[in-house]
Amino acid sequence: MADLSTYITTFNCGRKLIDVDYFASNFFNGLKTDLPPDLIVLCLQEIAPLGYSFLGGSMLAPYLARFNEAIALASERKYRGEDIQKEYVSVMSRNVGMTGILVFAKHHVAHRVRWVQTGGVGVGEWFQMGNKGAVGVRMGLHSDGNAEEAVFTFVSAHLAPFEGNWQRRNEDWQSICEGLVFEEVGHSAKKPADNSEPERQPLLSSTDGTENANARPQGIFSPPSQVFFAGDLNYRTSDSSPSPEDAAKWPQPIESNTDPRHISQFLPKDQLARERSKGNTLHLLSEAPINFPPTYKYSSAAQKHALASSLTTASHKMRDGRVVATTEIRPPAEEVWLWAEHRTPSWCDRILFLEAAAPNQIHAYTALPVQPTSDHRPVVLSCSVPCKAVKTQLSPPFKIRDDWMQRRAAARRYEVIIGVLAYLGWTWEGEALLAGTVVGVIGGYLVLRALLGSGL
Repeated sequence: MADLSTYITTFNCGRKLIDVDYFASNFFNGLKTDLPPDLIVLCLQEIAPLGYSFLGGSMLAPYLARFNEAIALASERKYRGEDIQKEYVSVMSRNVGMTGILVFAKHHVAHRVRWVQTGGVGVGEWFQMGNKGAVGVRMGLHSDGNAEEAVFTFVSAHLAPFEGNWQRRNEDWQSICEGLVFEEVGHSAKKPADNSEPERQPLLSSTDGTENANARPQGIFSPPSQVFFAGDLNYRTSDSSPSPEDAAKWPQPIESNTDPRHISQFLPKDQLARERSKGNTLHLLSEAPINFPPTYKYSSAAQKHALASSLTTASHKMRDGRVVATTEIRPPAEEVWLWAEHRTPSWCDRILFLEAAAPNQIHAYTALPVQPTSDHRPVVLSCSVPCKAVKTQLSPPFKIRDDWMQRRAAARRYEVIIGVLAYLGWTWEGEALLAGTVVGVIGGYLVLRALLGSGL
C-alpha cells in the first residue's frame, strides 16, 4: 500500500459548541494536495463544559457530533463535483474527561483496519482527573503484499496551564508515559460517522480476558509504531505573567523578520523547544519547523472579528439566467492579531511525531484561522506516512506504573462525582433539575404535613 495521506488537527474548543459552517469552511486550509486525505485525526481539548465532559454519554454527544458534521461538510464543499471518493468512516471516537480524539478514514482505508486499541489517563491537579490528560487511539492496518501490519498511534493531550508551570508540564508528560496504556476495544472499530462514543474504560477483546490480563501493558512507544502526539501542550513563551506594557512588543503580521514583532523574534522564547533541548520533555519526538503565528491567547474581540470579517456575499448565475446572491465564509484577512492582554502569546498547540519513524513527507504544518468559539487557533499537520511496519525498537523514557489501572479507576469515580456537582451547579439544566427537586421535596412535605394534620 502506498503512503497514507494523513491530516491531523489539534484544537482547544474552549468548552463551546463549534460553529460547524465556519470550522468546515476553513478546515482544509492546510491541505496542499489535490486529493482528500486518507486519514483525518482530530485531537480535541476542552471539548465541552466540565460537567458534560465528565459525565459523557448523551451530554457530550452533541459536542462531538458537530465535528462529524463539519468533516462531512468540509469534504463535500472542497471536492464538490469531482469524481472521487470524499466520504469518511468514523473509525473511533474516545474521550477521557475534557480531552478527546476522533479518527476518520476513507472507506478503502477503513476496510484495512484489523484492530483498534484505545487508552487514556488524567493528569489533573486533583486526583489525576480528566480535566487535563491524554487519550490515544492505536490501530493496525493490513498492507497489500505484506503479512506485517502497519501500526499507527495517535495521542491527544492537554497539559497544565499558566506561564510559570513549565516544570509541571514536564511532569504531566511523564505521567502520560507512565499511565496511558492501550487495550483493545471489544467491538468493531468501524462505525457510522455520526455515532459518538462516551468516555469509558477500554473493553478487552479476548473471550476470557486471560491473554490480556497476562500481557505486558503497552504504552505510547511499545510496540513500535508510527506515533503522533498532538494537543494543547500549554508551553509558553514566558516564564511569568505579562505586564501591561508587554503587549506593545507582542507578535503581529509583520513581513520584515528584523522587526521585533515578527514571529521569528518570539520563537526563541518557546518553553517547549527549551525543555526538549534539555531532554526534559517529549522524549523521542520531533516537530516540523514553525512558520505560523502563536495559537493562544486570542481576545474575545478577535473571535468576534473572525466571524464578521469572514462573511462575504457572492453572486452565482443559475442555468435559467437568474443571479442569486449567497453568503459564504472565507478565511478572514489577518491584518492584525488581537491578543488577550493577560496571557503572553504562545505556541500552545503543537503536533509532534516519532523521530525514528518520521513521515516520508510533510506537506504543511500550520495554524488555521482564529475561531469564533475559542481563544485558541487549530493547528494542522498534513503529511504522507509510510504504510509499513516500524522496525525500530525504542526504550520508553518512563516505565508504565504497576498501578495504572487502579489509579485511572479511582480518578474516574471522582470524575463522576465532580461531573454531577458541576452539572447541578454550573448548567441551567442542572439548576432547573435541582430547583425542581427542592420544590418537589418541600411540596411533598407540606402535603404530607397537611394530611397528617387533618387526621388522615
